[in-house]
Amino acid sequence: MLDRTWQAGVAMSSTKSWTCPACHLPATTPYCPQCGERPLDPRELSLRGVISQGLHAFTNLDARLLRTVRCLIARPGMLTQLYLKGPRKPFIGPFALFLLANVVFVAMESLSDSHIFSPTLENHLHRQPWSPWAQEQVAQHLLAANTTLAGYAPIFNQAVNTNAQSFVFMMVPPLALLAALVFYRRHRPFVANLAFSLHFHAFVLLLFSAALLVPTVDKWFGGVGLGSQRLDDVLSISLLAITAFYFYCAVGPVYEVRGGWRVLQAILLAMGAAAVVLGYRFALFLITLYATT
Repeated sequence: MLDRTWQAGVAMSSTKSWTCPACHLPATTPYCPQCGERPLDPRELSLRGVISQGLHAFTNLDARLLRTVRCLIARPGMLTQLYLKGPRKPFIGPFALFLLANVVFVAMESLSDSHIFSPTLENHLHRQPWSPWAQEQVAQHLLAANTTLAGYAPIFNQAVNTNAQSFVFMMVPPLALLAALVFYRRHRPFVANLAFSLHFHAFVLLLFSAALLVPTVDKWFGGVGLGSQRLDDVLSISLLAITAFYFYCAVGPVYEVRGGWRVLQAILLAMGAAAVVLGYRFALFLITLYATT
């Protein structure tokens, strides 16, 4: 009610001639045709006006966020299509959505004490494809730093968590490049592939956030969460299948592909996305190892 009253007041005041406070030009439209500024209303300086503006800003953001997330999940690829061709205003931009999804993901990782993108040093040494090589590198690092594995592991684990949050955007460009290669005949501008990658990774971060509920519940019932290799494998395969299906649905509206090639392209993108995650983990290992002592 307050919000409607405030907007009505602004609309009424906008019907009269006024001078733009920003560029000092006369105007008779609700907004200045030169800079987009609107006329000031004395009621906005009252407590009621401040509350009305706050409610308007909050409800507008909340509505856009819910609409964007619903479209991201229920209509794969549509957000990218709308970003390229419009309308854009009813939705949050791809980069902002990616950052918000990352905030949710970081919160869920903290609550579940899990490390999807930032495995511990012990995990790097024993449970990754590069583990034999990592053991040699860590041994040399410990020798050069004159420290022990027990003393260095907590330093590495804390640093790799921080780095994982800071460099999460590193996963976006490789997938955008892969999409550009897979769909090079569609002649999409690179920004289309970049938006596609941002939207996909926003979806993946939300998907991982939901998946982290599984090891959390497992721990409640006395399990070891992602410490169980079986549970880790089941979740990994399930997430890979979901991402492949998401790609299959998304590439249709974005790249206008149909038929059997669409299945193969979706599988290729899903495998590429999995490779990007592994590459990101490996990059974090290198960055953290050589940035800590």
